[in-house]
Amino acid sequence: SISLPVLLVSTIEFAIFVNMGVPYLTNTSIPFVASIVIGTIQLGATIDYAILMTTKYLEERKKGAKKQDAVKTALDSSISSIIVSGMCFFAATFGVGVISTIDMIGTLCTLLARGAIVSMIVVIFVLPSILLLFDKVITKTTLGFKKGRI
Repeated sequence: SISLPVLLVSTIEFAIFVNMGVPYLTNTSIPFVASIVIGTIQLGATIDYAILMTTKYLEERKKGAKKQDAVKTALDSSISSIIVSGMCFFAATFGVGVISTIDMIGTLCTLLARGAIVSMIVVIFVLPSILLLFDKVITKTTLGFKKGRI
């Protein structure tokens, strides 16, 4: 698919934008490398949430399900995996952030912990809307969809 990588990366980049906006809004100082480190790690670690849901969505659409039904099925079948993965990522990074005596490590881990939660929320609540909104584009630019069938 040509469109799906753009849509999925944009979704996670939105989550990164929200995560990195919190220190600005709270007037918190962060290390200068934080935006680069957080952007790459959060994207790499949480894009799987979006891929999981989108894969299930595509499977349902290829079976002939309506787009609303496909999104509902994709969300129902993947939400528990997304929550478990997001909470594990949160717990691991939050724990290190709390016990770290090195300020930069503590700050980065705290940002990653919040990023895990933000990405999880964005994938659960925003991605389904994006899939519905761009369904026509997705079906036209993804291999495996026959013209006129969906």
